[in-house]
Amino acid sequence: MIVDMRLRPPIPGFARSTLYQAGPKTSHPDFPVEPSVGQCSLPLLISEMDAAGVAVGVVPGRYSMEPFGIVSNDELATLFADHPGRFVGFMGLDLGWPMQRMLDEIDARVGTPGFRGVALEPTISADASFCGMNDKRLYPIYEACVKHGVPVSVTLSAVLQAFTKRPYEHSNPVQAYQVAIDFPSLDIVIAHAAYPWVMEMIGVCLTCPNVWLSPDLYLTNVFPGAQEYAKAAATYLPRRTLFGTGYPAKPFKPMIDAYAAWGWPQDVVAAILGGNAARLLRLADQ
Repeated sequence: MIVDMRLRPPIPGFARSTLYQAGPKTSHPDFPVEPSVGQCSLPLLISEMDAAGVAVGVVPGRYSMEPFGIVSNDELATLFADHPGRFVGFMGLDLGWPMQRMLDEIDARVGTPGFRGVALEPTISADASFCGMNDKRLYPIYEACVKHGVPVSVTLSAVLQAFTKRPYEHSNPVQAYQVAIDFPSLDIVIAHAAYPWVMEMIGVCLTCPNVWLSPDLYLTNVFPGAQEYAKAAATYLPRRTLFGTGYPAKPFKPMIDAYAAWGWPQDVVAAILGGNAARLLRLADQ
């Protein structure tokens, strides 16, 4: 089973955002985008997933700065209800909400169809007072995730900082270290694997057994440093590395082939393409 850990389908919140706007920051000449991107077609997207053998798409909620904007949990709930088992995801939280509202949202969504964890983007939050995931104001959220037994996914990437004109250094993944130490039973997924902070990201994963490497579109040989992600995946992190396309940024089959081309043993390929995500998200329970 192949599980795409970073899939942003053309539901309204994503379709309105910069992700679906053609331009130098969103065009990737190394891999042409899927036809469904230009047509903003969810049915076509699903047929493309079928053709590539992608069984499950993992969709993150989002309450972030422009040009990324909001993908509400209500939108996700509708997607999950309309396509049970095909899409699951992480609920988003607006860090400008009162903490009790965020905790109530977690309590209300966990256990409902499709919601498998919490997604945070503190470095590009609409509330610019947040600079990183190690902000102690976020600790009650992590405590709630531990209580419910669900992972947290935090997006870190210098590219996001550039899009939003936020400080580059806020994407450094060393911020995950203290959170992982303080919450040893919390599974922490770093979406985009904090690219291009490759060695820092690998270092955090090596020292913190509850941090997962999720490079998605950056684990292809066209990106400088990607070979270090691949080496870590093959040696120390074969059970904590996750596959993702970053759709709409990258197409399904070429990305699957790009991951398989690293020369990993077949059992490692199978784990990274889907087995690890299925275990993390308890997909066998759905």
